[in-house]
Amino acid sequence: MDIRIQSEGLEGANSLQTSRTQETPLAGQSERQRGLKALEGGQDSVQISSLSAQISAINQQQDVQASNRVAVLAALYAHGNYQVDARNLSRALVSHALSGGVEGGQA
Repeated sequence: MDIRIQSEGLEGANSLQTSRTQETPLAGQSERQRGLKALEGGQDSVQISSLSAQISAINQQQDVQASNRVAVLAALYAHGNYQVDARNLSRALVSHALSGGVEGGQA
């Protein structure tokens, strides 16, 4: 990847320093309308793809599932019903250690 910085035409003593403009989005404007307005005004804009929104939603679902699992285990433990299979636990610990601490894409 090549990155080029063009400093020609920048005003000020330091050509790497630029001013930032801030704009408060108007209520009722869609993201697309604000993006188009920014392009017309020569301002920078950023758009986050629908893929990143899907990834965020999946992460939230996984967080909820993990929280629910912890709540179930906590309730079992609180009532004295949580039983650990020592053999399965030891196998899982050894397997996790031998895999470099990564199993199923999670550390």
